[in-house]
Amino acid sequence: MSQVIMLLLFPIGLYFYLFVEKKEKPKYQKIFDDFQEKIAKNSKLSHQEKLERFQEMLRYNGYTLKEAKEHKVVGEKRILSMSILAMSVGFFYVGAFIYLVYFYYFQKPHRVEYHL
Repeated sequence: MSQVIMLLLFPIGLYFYLFVEKKEKPKYQKIFDDFQEKIAKNSKLSHQEKLERFQEMLRYNGYTLKEAKEHKVVGEKRILSMSILAMSVGFFYVGAFIYLVYFYYFQKPHRVEYHL
């Protein structure tokens, strides 16, 4: 029974990766883009307050601040893909180990930059 479940995990994970995660990625980025537009257009905030709001937004969403200059804020975060993890478990647990090694050592983090 467990072998049947493991065999089904690969196609299920592939479906979610191709049709769910890929579709949601631009929506996720749009949240940050909309926030940037909203803050940049707010004339009531000073330059320093805008930078602080950007930093606060990144920290609130679990990003680490990599660069915080006078006109630029950069945050990075590694995002664990559950669909790729499910596909790798479909390769009889060896793939899960390989994916976790990839996640911690080789995956490029999602990068968000705010420019003023």
